[in-house]
Amino acid sequence: MSIAIYPGSFDPVTFGHMDIIKRSARVFDKIYVAVLINSAKTPTFTIEERLELLRECCKDFRNVEVESFTGLTVDFAKSKGATVMVRGLRAVSDFESEIQIAHTNHALMPRIETVFFATSIKWSYLSSTIVKEAARYNSDVSRFVPHCVEKKLHEKFGFPVERKLRDDD
Repeated sequence: MSIAIYPGSFDPVTFGHMDIIKRSARVFDKIYVAVLINSAKTPTFTIEERLELLRECCKDFRNVEVESFTGLTVDFAKSKGATVMVRGLRAVSDFESEIQIAHTNHALMPRIETVFFATSIKWSYLSSTIVKEAARYNSDVSRFVPHCVEKKLHEKFGFPVERKLRDDD
């Protein structure tokens, strides 16, 4: 059985993340979407909110589980019996830091392999930071995130949850 983990902060989950989850769920028997609890960062969403949103977004994938973890990603992978770490690459600029992380993880746990999925071109510009910035100013983020995430973003920033018509609608 092939077991993989897809680690990240998912603050919040975007359609780019969902693209990687969907594609990796077709390749591996089991995927753990692993939400990092990082005390050095101040996320917009609590760990509970991020887990809830991801579970809602992943509910139709029978082979995907969502969990949180602290510490080293390789330790979480080992605890789950995972031998593959899934990472998404949006652009060439991501590659430098991602390859460094992959080599470090492999040095710490030689049986772990990192598999890179090139994010679909449709989502190559998208990041959680960009989505939060747009939502902070009450912009329509429905083209970037699932509806449950859009709703939570509007609640978080104190805006009504009504859907606006996009320019291309």
